Amino acid sequence: MIVLIAKNVVAKQNENEYLKLATKMVEETRKEVGCVYYDLVRDTKEEGVFYFVEKYVDQAAVDAHRSSPHFTTYVPLIQQLKEDSQLMQCDVLPI
Repeated sequence: MIVLIAKNVVAKQNENEYLKLATKMVEETRKEVGCVYYDLVRDTKEEGVFYFVEKYVDQAAVDAHRSSPHFTTYVPLIQQLKEDSQLMQCDVLPI
């Protein structure tokens, strides 16, 4: 299993548009084969900081997600609204 944590820093004036696009990403990604978990969370201590928290069965599912029509449509639009971002990819330990 693979977990992705995508941090997005969004300016206050862009938050409404960001949330509209992010909501569409969540709705569509949850339908993907191989997606175990996909959610958007808001940081409770840092204003304008959001995280996509994602879990996939394997790298093939991650690759399929990144080539999906909704990813290739919404991510470029979301990119324009962010001030900063960071992506962490983690393997789930078999414990």
